[in-house]
Amino acid sequence: MGSTSDSGEKEMNMTDIKEKRNGRPTIKEIPLPPHVQRALVIRSNGSTWKVAAESVGMDYRTLRKYVREHPDANKFLERQTQDALDQSHSKLIAAAPAAAQRLIDVINDENNRGYVVVQAVESLFRIIDRGITDRENAEHIKEIKESLFALEGGRVLDI
Repeated sequence: MGSTSDSGEKEMNMTDIKEKRNGRPTIKEIPLPPHVQRALVIRSNGSTWKVAAESVGMDYRTLRKYVREHPDANKFLERQTQDALDQSHSKLIAAAPAAAQRLIDVINDENNRGYVVVQAVESLFRIIDRGITDRENAEHIKEIKESLFALEGGRVLDI
């Protein structure tokens, strides 16, 4: 383990000291515990740090410490948050046709007050305008990508 001195006693070097360290391993040295993962899933679904931590029996400061210090915790939280956002987005997309029909029904209902119809029409035009703008932006991005590809590929462009 260590080297022997002239007096016959063993000297300890830093490696030996680290090997003999007593106590718990640090947060960085252990795999991300399942209860911390559960708390991070709860946090990614919109709960506060305190609610997420308490739901698995830990203090919110400890949960925050894991996110700051554990190499996998922040990545895990980001992945869970993105998954939750993707699921929410999918639900909204699935509900879009029914929402569009409801908007049209409000506009066409003769029993609705004028201000209700005006708001519905404004929403309709805003949605249409946003769709057109998004489509035009996507087309411009595609053209820019093609131009960059041509430049990188060495083709001559007529701009």
